[in-house]
Amino acid sequence: MNEDFLSFIWKYRLYNSDLKTTAGVPVTVIKPGEQHSNSGPDFFNARIRIGETLWAGNVEIHVLASDWYRHRHQTDKAYNNVILHVVYEADSEIIIGDMTTVPTIALIDQANMSVLKNYRSLRTSRLNIPCGSQLQSVPELIFNSWSDRMLVERLEHKSIQIELALQVNRGDWEDAFYQLLARNFGFHVNAGPFEMLARCLPRNLLLRHADQLHQVEALVFGQSGLMDGIFKDEYPALLQKEYHFLSRKYGLMPLDKHIWKLLRMRPANFPTIRMSQFAKLISANDVSMQNLLLVPSTTPILEKFNVSASPYWNNHYLFDKPTRYKPANLGEASVNNILINTIAPFLFYYGRNKGTESACEQAFSLLRNLPSEKNHILDEWMKHGVHADSAYSGQALLGLHKDYCSQKKCLNCSLGITILNK
Repeated sequence: MNEDFLSFIWKYRLYNSDLKTTAGVPVTVIKPGEQHSNSGPDFFNARIRIGETLWAGNVEIHVLASDWYRHRHQTDKAYNNVILHVVYEADSEIIIGDMTTVPTIALIDQANMSVLKNYRSLRTSRLNIPCGSQLQSVPELIFNSWSDRMLVERLEHKSIQIELALQVNRGDWEDAFYQLLARNFGFHVNAGPFEMLARCLPRNLLLRHADQLHQVEALVFGQSGLMDGIFKDEYPALLQKEYHFLSRKYGLMPLDKHIWKLLRMRPANFPTIRMSQFAKLISANDVSMQNLLLVPSTTPILEKFNVSASPYWNNHYLFDKPTRYKPANLGEASVNNILINTIAPFLFYYGRNKGTESACEQAFSLLRNLPSEKNHILDEWMKHGVHADSAYSGQALLGLHKDYCSQKKCLNCSLGITILNK
């Protein structure tokens, strides 16, 4: 038992209709009050009839009545206007400053037992989705409405990183976009190193050489630190020579090559392949924040990311180490990952920041038209009959699991509230 659950019972009136105080006085709740999380009593502006008297004031919630003293409310004048003490178990009488006894309700015998049973079931569930076995009882309208909210919350969480990037780049949207796009090319394992690479390699410098792909690649690979050594193959030797010239010209200092991770990674995701693809994307000079805002539909955005690494990488994963032939294209799943995790959040945050509703709707439309990611969390939802039919619903379900299910915040979730109220 905890205060959050008792507050839930009080807020939604999940108790017997014939409430009585511990002294046996009838209680009628006209208005339970307004819940808040700041200091002071838990519910403000309640209206409650106790016996024949109508009271207006605040309500405090505790598991044990003695928690009042344990929390030292007796020394805080903010609690002198509490009109009702709602507890699970009344193990103590409460007296405030003017020696008045605070009326107390003990819910241990007055709460709705089915609600208690449902709550304990959710709290003790070993399922990754605690309410998974009861989801079918949630009306579709409630589920869809909550999913919409979960998507917005997930985009808002991702916006925090965008806001930080804007602060670092002094409000320059294009530089912030460039750096976070580079981060996404690291695909989790090398996300940090890729962002570091973008920060030490200014976007404007790459665009200055955009018409010469080999120079863009030389700058990207050179700044990564991977151009250190003696190469046998013509391609890396050419890039190395070009980088030596450009690094002296612009006073560049490369990263430490040891920051890049290769262990337990599919060869197609090696940072070398991603660097060449990223260089090709930047060289095309077509993917920018402003350009994306002008794109009316999903298909043209997908086409912008239809890039391949340089031909050398069709049969290499590392310099001077040939492998069997395989086209080094930026695959569909990788493109979708970038659109879902970088492009859509950027459009959403831009729309919120600038008050441009069309940019927000563009983000939503993009997610509706993309297939959902595939991972073990969405597999768990499918086990309970919930299928992500697009990136829109997939992101909503991932956000719901991360911020609510995994933390068992059922009392803050519309699905949990609906199940508890059933």
